[in-house]
Amino acid sequence: LRMFINRGRDNDLMGKKTAKRVRRKVAEMKDGFMMLELAVDEGLLRKEGSSYTFVHDQIQNAAYSLIPENERGSMHKKIGYLIMEHSPDDKIEDLLFLVSDQLNRGSMGIEEARKRTALAMLNLRAGKKAMSEATFLRSASYFEAGI
Repeated sequence: LRMFINRGRDNDLMGKKTAKRVRRKVAEMKDGFMMLELAVDEGLLRKEGSSYTFVHDQIQNAAYSLIPENERGSMHKKIGYLIMEHSPDDKIEDLLFLVSDQLNRGSMGIEEARKRTALAMLNLRAGKKAMSEATFLRSASYFEAGI
């Protein structure tokens, strides 16, 4: 709070560094939103409420191909964890397949035993949910990923 109240008047070096980092992060977010709006204006994305979707699968595939292959796994892992962090507990079940898919695509970068166990349990839940919906191939893939 002090960082926002003083707006840089604090002589504490750590406070200045933190304030600078926050300002840089806010600027990056603004730039990101500006890029999203530009993509909407150009007809590449569609804005629906606070969500953005690609207008065509081929555009999504082209955008994905621009991400270096060696960075894709860590990106998927980060997306999966961000979805889990920012989703209310009562909505996680609705997002179970999405979170599981993202984390499975980034599972090579999950090294902590505790996190690998949590991912296995998430895959078990997703597999059971898929079975209850009679999507047996999908359920098998979640069960296999959890092993």
